[in-house]
Amino acid sequence: MNKLTKGAIATAAAVILLMGGAGTLASWNSSATAGASQAISAGSLAVTTGAAGVWKSGTTIITPSIFKIVPGDTLTYTQTFNLAATGDNLLFTVTGTPGAIAAASAAAADTKLAAQTNSIASFAVTGSNIAASTTAGTYKVASNSGTSTVTITMTVNFPYAAADNLSQLGNITIGAGAVTLTQTQTP
Repeated sequence: MNKLTKGAIATAAAVILLMGGAGTLASWNSSATAGASQAISAGSLAVTTGAAGVWKSGTTIITPSIFKIVPGDTLTYTQTFNLAATGDNLLFTVTGTPGAIAAASAAAADTKLAAQTNSIASFAVTGSNIAASTTAGTYKVASNSGTSTVTITMTVNFPYAAADNLSQLGNITIGAGAVTLTQTQTP
């Protein structure tokens, strides 16, 4: 091997050693613990059935299976639910889904009555630890714990204007409604 090649190899080896050595000799470092160990707990959002619901025609409590609806009637079903919500920044929406109306059979009177009635749901949220948010329909947990009440009202309408004789003696079924709580980030 010639002298020039040996010199280049020796120079490259020296540069590599100096670079490696320079990195460890030129910098100092130190570390310390940041903060202390902390426990963090998640909040919750749950709804459970409260007291049994009540069907009414106007202000009179009825039993739907024996009540005979006529054009112009409005029936309401009201039920309360227990809302358990915890969380310092918990925002949520509440939606009510009315029970579906269906003809009790394929008979013409049943299908006509089902076609002429409709169902809607409305709700109210009350409780000491729930506050309305700045966005309509959004609620905020005002304190870190507690139980509130959601009251849902499902309304079944048999409009007078839509009625015709084909719906007489018809039978319908009204399915169970639902209350849904959904967390949101919108204040």
